[in-house]
Amino acid sequence: MKATSKGMIVIADDLTGANDTGVQFARQGMHTEVLLNDAALNATATADIIVVDTNSRAVPAPEAYARVQQAAQKAVAAGFGQYYKKLDSTLRGNVGMEIKAILDLNLHDFALVMPAFPKNGRITVGGNYLLNGAPLSTTEIARDPKTPVYETMLPELLRKQTGLKVGHIDFADISQGQEGIVQALRRHLNDGCRIISSDAWQDEHFLIVAQAAASLSEKILWSGSAGLAEVLPQLFHWAAEPETRQPAFVIAGSVSSVTRGQVEQLVASGYEMIELEVAGYLSWQAGQPHPTLQQVQQSLSAGRRIVLVSGYKADTVQQTQTAGEKLGMSLVQVGEKVAQILGWIGAEILRAQDISGVVLTGGDTAVAVCNALGVTGIRVLEEVTPAIPLGAMTTQEGKQLLVVTKAGAFGAPDALVKAVKKLEQRR
Repeated sequence: MKATSKGMIVIADDLTGANDTGVQFARQGMHTEVLLNDAALNATATADIIVVDTNSRAVPAPEAYARVQQAAQKAVAAGFGQYYKKLDSTLRGNVGMEIKAILDLNLHDFALVMPAFPKNGRITVGGNYLLNGAPLSTTEIARDPKTPVYETMLPELLRKQTGLKVGHIDFADISQGQEGIVQALRRHLNDGCRIISSDAWQDEHFLIVAQAAASLSEKILWSGSAGLAEVLPQLFHWAAEPETRQPAFVIAGSVSSVTRGQVEQLVASGYEMIELEVAGYLSWQAGQPHPTLQQVQQSLSAGRRIVLVSGYKADTVQQTQTAGEKLGMSLVQVGEKVAQILGWIGAEILRAQDISGVVLTGGDTAVAVCNALGVTGIRVLEEVTPAIPLGAMTTQEGKQLLVVTKAGAFGAPDALVKAVKKLEQRR
């Protein structure tokens, strides 16, 4: 996020409003946190956008003023650079008084008030606030049991609640484009208005009015609902840091034909297959060098996406079994050694590499990897596809990893493709 100083504080009067405005920033890549009160404001230094719920919509006006001003004062102490007063899109509550509470701190030249939300049928035309085409005072909002609204004219409602002089940008100003809006803003500011409301009956009005206001002052108290909030990242040229999507790592220890088919689709999607060298390493012990580990490490370091397999080719399986027979090993013991090697290599990779998560195919393989990592359990989070779960696990060293486990002879042909996509998205 690019800003002149630490992020933006959004002060809302109820929790649902806090969330519906916060999501406008979050969906554009901003790190956004919603706080149920202002107690933790100083402990949120890593977030771009902090939304605080003062729970002040239905309290008496003096109490709402005090709660909002307290939150704003804490935001000043925490070093926030931009302020947004979230308003209810039907103008319920102490709309004007809460704007005044922040203006009285003398942080801003004026408040730009645009509570409309055309996507939800809330628009302002000629100062008239309309809900689905009807004047606000004629709708059910006027009969709200807690916070009824009897005034349809937005600038008049603000004047009554604040006692301040209020200017308004109407449809005639907006129809003249940004220069017309700038002239109207200057006229109202020269007339002593510290609150300026604006018409907005289409989504594009928010950005053009906000751009005009920003051209006159860097100290604006932005006031509105989700509609105005949505355009602010574009206005300020805020951009989330590009996310580096690390690949998932797949370990397929099953010799099932189902797994082989799933691996083939994974390779077709861009994964490189590396087959475990086993036949010459049946006497191998954990910690000893193994060529497959080095091969996987080199490929991952080169940015390639890897699926590590064992028993993929029929002749490889036969060679391993023959080598085991020469050493007096049963098929079960050979299988256990394969799982042990996969577990150790997998653990070494997962400890060292920055990946989005791991897919473990085959029950013995999954157990071997978990044991090698010192994992004692998996927290189940969701399903990738039916009966293929995604979970989270913590290594002995405390590293947290996402993990998908899948039985060998199970799942649709694209199960592994869906699993790696899910891991990369969850990260």
